[in-house]
Amino acid sequence: MKKILIVPNLDRDPDLIYTKETVACLTGSMLYAEKKVADRIGNGVLPLPDNELYQNVDLAIALGGDGTLLASARDAAVYNVPVLGINLGHLGFLSEIERQDIKESLFRLQQGEFTIENRMMLKATLTQSNNKTMTFHALNDIVVSRCESSRLINVNVCIDNQFVDDYKADGMIIATPTGSTAYSMSAGGPILDPALESFVITPICPHKLYTKSIVVPDNRKITMTISNQNPRPAMVNSDGLGDAVFSQGDVLTISRSDYTARLVKINGDRFYSVLRHKLLGKES
Repeated sequence: MKKILIVPNLDRDPDLIYTKETVACLTGSMLYAEKKVADRIGNGVLPLPDNELYQNVDLAIALGGDGTLLASARDAAVYNVPVLGINLGHLGFLSEIERQDIKESLFRLQQGEFTIENRMMLKATLTQSNNKTMTFHALNDIVVSRCESSRLINVNVCIDNQFVDDYKADGMIIATPTGSTAYSMSAGGPILDPALESFVITPICPHKLYTKSIVVPDNRKITMTISNQNPRPAMVNSDGLGDAVFSQGDVLTISRSDYTARLVKINGDRFYSVLRHKLLGKES
């Protein structure tokens, strides 16, 4: 890990206290950051153009909440760069290091005491009726939701060209195992072990008595269209970003992404202990 990119969330670390602590611990490595951040950090951190941040580095360190880690992991996946998360947020379910453990954990990193965990991602392609296409990649989830109107949307869902159902709901969530502990879980979906290669389809507040989530293997292709019975437009976003209007006549296709997020683990596989501690609020 000779070339390391520093990616701080300036809202979480406005005075760069934890960012500078991180930099001070990484002796012997070449450190980089986007220009406006590098100028503020100093200490020999080299600036990089925004479009070259992940191209020639061995590791990215994201300091912030889960949103910061998600954004960094998604960008880093394009270049097969692993990401280490330092939690400066509230929950920090995906981050590996807590702020009080920065010095010890980065020492272990430099000693080579770490592993890299691969996490599958999703690809969503929205083909509009005018044949214009938009593509999104997500580590957590692809969400189809109603627009500003409080009225429900109707979405037809097919899996590998087999019709599943016409969902009348506030929306639909397609989550990876990583994202199964986020919005999907809040909407009543199951928790998936991150080692699984599958994704889960979870309706949001469906207007049906017995609608449940569906877990499908990662080699399936999900297709969604707006129902003719109730052609209200919806919105599509990936990991909470990239809103696009999803209208009648459009086709949304979701499958496994060719990219894989790589998360650095210093403390080993602690998924179930982190789940118990951070989501259930139990210390032991």
